[in-house]
Amino acid sequence: MKQVVVSLHDVARVHGEGEAAVHALRGVSLQVASGELVAVMGPSGSGKSTLLNLAGGLDRPTGGTVTVEGVDLATVKDLAALRRRSVGYVFQDLNLIPSLTAAENVMLPRELDGVRAHDARRGALEVLGQVGLAHVADRFPDEISGGQRQRVAIARSLVGERRLILADEPTGALDTPTGDEILELLRSRCEAGAAVLLVTHESRYAGWADRVVFLRDGLIADTTAAPVESAR
Repeated sequence: MKQVVVSLHDVARVHGEGEAAVHALRGVSLQVASGELVAVMGPSGSGKSTLLNLAGGLDRPTGGTVTVEGVDLATVKDLAALRRRSVGYVFQDLNLIPSLTAAENVMLPRELDGVRAHDARRGALEVLGQVGLAHVADRFPDEISGGQRQRVAIARSLVGERRLILADEPTGALDTPTGDEILELLRSRCEAGAAVLLVTHESRYAGWADRVVFLRDGLIADTTAAPVESAR
């Protein structure tokens, strides 16, 4: 039986109060197990990014519980440390540090977690090679293309032994062949035991998933166990 890596139970997230309150999520329950890739689809404003932020401990739910590897995130004092060790996150706006090279951006989470610089760099170069960017390791973000920056952000999410990968439109700036390569890489991480939660607007990339969850107005409107479209 596969281990549940992330679990959201009856999770709600409300922004603001009173008449100005926005219900981003309304009682959502979802589990993603080791070895599973789950795609999340839905229109803009349906709650997809909010779902990822809650799953990764970047935001707190208004109601319900979120657990990662059996740990209730509400009980964790140092969420940043948990994310560095257990959760890889590909942000929609990438969040690369302009003053750091590609390799330094990728190795930063490991260094912050106490890994020696030499070992952290070796791991960063390995994963940069996996996303086809070994040749830009020592360039700064403004010296590489938008698609290359996207792949650096993906490499940063994969470095180390992260058991949960959260990806918010990770193929947004990539051409179709490169996007397929990234999905293949995410798929391989699943096969190695990680759980992947992928937000995408494209049914082509949802076709790599084991399940597709459809959000609408902060609710799970539908779930399909079969890929929307076979991309493999």
